[in-house]
Amino acid sequence: MNEYKGIVNKYIVGSYDEALIIDVMEDKLFKYNIKNNDINLQEEYSYMDYLNNCTNFIYENDIDDYVDALSISKLENNSGYIDLNYKKLDELTSTYKDNTIKVTLINEDNKKLIIVLNSLIHNGASYQQKDDISSRYESKNKKIVDSVSLAILKIHNIINNDNNMSNKKEFINAILSSLTNEFPEFVEALNDNARYLTEVGRSTIMIVDDDKMTCNLIKKIFDKDYDIIIANNGEEAISLLNDNNGNAILKNNISCIFLDLVMPVLDGFSVLDYLNDKNYLNKLPVIIISGNYDKDTRNRAYSYKIADMLEKPFNVQVIRHRIENLINLYKANNSLTEFLSYQHRDLKNIVNAIINSYELDNEIGSNMLKKYVKILAMQVSVDYKEYNLSSHAINKLAESSIYYGIGNYTVPKSLLFKKGILTEEERSIMQLTNVNGANIIKHVLAKDNHLIDPNYCYEIVKYHSENYDGSGKPEGISGSSIPLSAQIASLAIEYHNLINMINPVDYEKVSKLIMMESGRKFNPKIVESFKKVQSEFESITKVGN
Repeated sequence: MNEYKGIVNKYIVGSYDEALIIDVMEDKLFKYNIKNNDINLQEEYSYMDYLNNCTNFIYENDIDDYVDALSISKLENNSGYIDLNYKKLDELTSTYKDNTIKVTLINEDNKKLIIVLNSLIHNGASYQQKDDISSRYESKNKKIVDSVSLAILKIHNIINNDNNMSNKKEFINAILSSLTNEFPEFVEALNDNARYLTEVGRSTIMIVDDDKMTCNLIKKIFDKDYDIIIANNGEEAISLLNDNNGNAILKNNISCIFLDLVMPVLDGFSVLDYLNDKNYLNKLPVIIISGNYDKDTRNRAYSYKIADMLEKPFNVQVIRHRIENLINLYKANNSLTEFLSYQHRDLKNIVNAIINSYELDNEIGSNMLKKYVKILAMQVSVDYKEYNLSSHAINKLAESSIYYGIGNYTVPKSLLFKKGILTEEERSIMQLTNVNGANIIKHVLAKDNHLIDPNYCYEIVKYHSENYDGSGKPEGISGSSIPLSAQIASLAIEYHNLINMINPVDYEKVSKLIMMESGRKFNPKIVESFKKVQSEFESITKVGN
């Protein structure tokens, strides 16, 4: 918009080469080049896209300060310009150099506009040079993703096979060495995680119950393959789990907890509260053991996301099979988190590489998907007031939906695109793509991306493959158990995928295919809302193409 050219000229202070005019409410950003007092519009794009791409040219440790400097709430509390020093990528040398911007907030024509005045590190860098740098950056990210994904798969297989611990150390060290040779910047991070992965010993099962007969029975079932820790009440359990460093689970290599709810001194729900506060419920299976509980007690227990509930008396063979499957499932679920982001700042760089590659690969499709989700969610909010979908929530939901497929980037492409029947092991790995993606959202992206809603994004990534009738994955939940955000996004994702699959595009066929899935794959209410906006979907698709 050249109408902002006068604003740039009016508010220029000092000697700057570039000015950004940001209309946050309209999600617009206009970049002006300033040379010899001549001001020209250089680029125009979405402000959200600009923020998402900041990681490509701003040093990682300066990202939060940079985004914070562009906050309207912060600028409203300051008069004049805010100066910010940060490190910016020099596109010619591919190195980070010191840079300074001035930021201020103005009111023009009843609009709040953010002005950013910037000094370019190198004037005259050609567009061809920029494209080459972007291409190299994207290529390196993809290479990192492929190499790390393959390493994850290999380590997962090694940890869960029957080789002795000495061999496991040798194999894991060989895998990590190949990564560090290829990417030297990961040496420290991978060495630390190699120690974590190889120093674990025999797994431990913890039993928390005041019934000695139950404790002895469970101990007899598992003591051949596991070390056993017994606590007779909730207070003893928390005391055993609560050490000064807060890593009792890791230190004792606890793989599973059997927990009674009714105990003296401190009951099982108090233990569940403790485990939830320490974020242990996401890391290991907690099995509730009991007699007959009423419906309210069961529902309360399941609200903590426990892994299972077993009723007395126990079938020895059934309990052994079920528990060992759960332990293996949680180990596989934790492998990505433990290897890539287990409380280690350097591993965050690897996960960010996955996120960046996903964003680059899906940039065009993501913009289309956001529009589908927003239109559908708005119609749902009109049709079904009981869902309480505000405009703010709808915008966050749409922005969060674009990461739905990020879990696919945690498995090798050879497996992802394999033709034919998958082996049982391959299926078990593929079953975890949504869970792995949700872990990336929870542990990394939700902490760094201020545009998404962490809960919506987590729900969509984890549950968008669930079916309304309960036949989906990863948990097979159904109906209203599936979060509304995932229900809405799931239909929009299906439409988006069908449009890209059917060539030439047959809009009527795509809509019919979606309507046929009402009650099976999709919530009938969401489908009814879709019927009202399918023409808007079609219009958006035609413009986008």
